[in-house]
Amino acid sequence: MDDPELSPAAPPAPPVLVLGASSLVGPYLLDRLAARGRTGTCAGRRPPPGGTMAAPGFPWLRLDVADPSGWAVEPGAAVLSLMPLWLLPPLLPRLAAAAQIVALGSTSVLAKSGSADPEERAVAQRLAEAESGIAAFCAQAGIPWTILRPTLIHDGLRDANVTAIARFVLRFGFFPVGMPARGLRQPIHADDVAGALVAALGNGLVAGRSIDLPGGETLTYREMVRRIFVALDRPVRIVPLPAGLLARGISAARRVTGVAYSPALFARMNQDLAFDGADAARLLGYAAQPFRPRFSASPPDSAAR
Repeated sequence: MDDPELSPAAPPAPPVLVLGASSLVGPYLLDRLAARGRTGTCAGRRPPPGGTMAAPGFPWLRLDVADPSGWAVEPGAAVLSLMPLWLLPPLLPRLAAAAQIVALGSTSVLAKSGSADPEERAVAQRLAEAESGIAAFCAQAGIPWTILRPTLIHDGLRDANVTAIARFVLRFGFFPVGMPARGLRQPIHADDVAGALVAALGNGLVAGRSIDLPGGETLTYREMVRRIFVALDRPVRIVPLPAGLLARGISAARRVTGVAYSPALFARMNQDLAFDGADAARLLGYAAQPFRPRFSASPPDSAAR
C-alpha cells in the first residue's frame, strides 16, 4: 500500500477569471469561490469601492469591453462571465487560452422572442446571436463552454424584479397587476445562480450545453407579489386592472422604481414563464431554494438591472 505521506499532492485548481463581478450574482459567486479556496481575478469597468480587492484572493482588473487591447486571459484559467451575454463574444479572442468558459445568459432568449415590444424582441435576438457566437468560437478553439440561463433573479437589494416591486409597495402601499396575473414565475435567488456557476467548474457533463436555471418554486405572478407584501410585513393590497390600462401608465412605474419597464410588462403577467430544471438538477446537482424573499432594511431607490 502506498504511503499517503509520499503520495503526490493534488495539482492546484486553475485560477478563475470572473467577468462582471459587480453584478447581482457577483458577491455570492466570490463568496462561494473563496469558501472553496479558489483564487483568480475579477475584471470589469467599475472596481469595488474602497480598494483593489473584490474578495480575498481576487484582485480587481479594470477591463473596458469596448477596448480590451493589451489584455488576455491567463492560460488555463476558467472563465465565469456574469456580463450581459452579448458583451462576451467581442472578448472571446482574448479568452482563447482559457480552459473553460461558463457564461450567464437568460431565459429571455426564449420568453421574449415573440414579445409585442420590439425592444424586447431585439434583446432576445441579441441573446440568441451571442449564444451562437460563443458556441462557434469555443468549438473552433477547443474550449469547453456552458451557458446557464437563469429565470427571474432577485437578491433583495438591487434587482429590477422582486426588489423593484417591493420598492413600489413601500412607497404606495399597493401594487397593480394585469388581471388576473396568473402567469407562472420561477424567481431565483442570486446565490442559487452562483451555486450553479461553481458547480459547472471543471464539470465535463455540462460542456457544450445551454442549461435553464429556474427557481426552486413555480408560482403565479399574483402569488409572487403577495409573498413580497408578506416579506415586507405590509397588508396585502394587490389591485388587478386591465393590462392595457396599466401599460398606458408605464412611465409612472419607471419614475417610481427607476427601472425601464417595457409596456409589455403587464400583459406578460399572464404569460407562463416556467422552464424545466431537470438538466440543471441532473448535471449540476442543482436544487434552488423556494421563493421566500428577504429585503435589506430599506430597498435602494434605483435598481441595477
